[in-house]
Amino acid sequence: MSKEEVIRYWRLSSRRAEEWREIRLESLRVAPEAFDTDLTDWQDRPLADFAARLDTVPTFASGAEIGSPLAVASWQAQLDARDPQRGWLLSVYARPKARGRGYAEAAIRAALEDAALAGMSSAGLHVHADNTRAISLYRRLGFVETGRENLVNMRGMPEIEMILPFRATEGRA
Repeated sequence: MSKEEVIRYWRLSSRRAEEWREIRLESLRVAPEAFDTDLTDWQDRPLADFAARLDTVPTFASGAEIGSPLAVASWQAQLDARDPQRGWLLSVYARPKARGRGYAEAAIRAALEDAALAGMSSAGLHVHADNTRAISLYRRLGFVETGRENLVNMRGMPEIEMILPFRATEGRA
């Protein structure tokens, strides 16, 4: 007899900094090519730095149990002068055992909903051009490639920019 897996999601506040610290450091160890920061930038930081990040960058986790994140996603506004009403999806990571099980999608959807509620008109992201699983997930969520050329991450690896326009009614009363 198998039970249907229940996916829960929650916002990571500064009170939950230890949860984020653990999965953030893992993400930088397991998938360093996916991020524009290094493990060395974060591994020796005090917990207060992780808490401060959660106070300024909305971050969501998902898992089978609240308090045990299997995936995370964050968003931030005003990272692109071309469109100040675009929220940018960042720091997306799913633990290897959670991949393909809906946890990343749940964390991403929570982040996107929060961005829309904050008044963003769209969401954008950059994804490593060879990360076909992530690109497929983003396409399923409605993101489309912008066609912007010559994007590379801090390691000089090619990236794809994708955008998801929000419907006019999302995030508005």
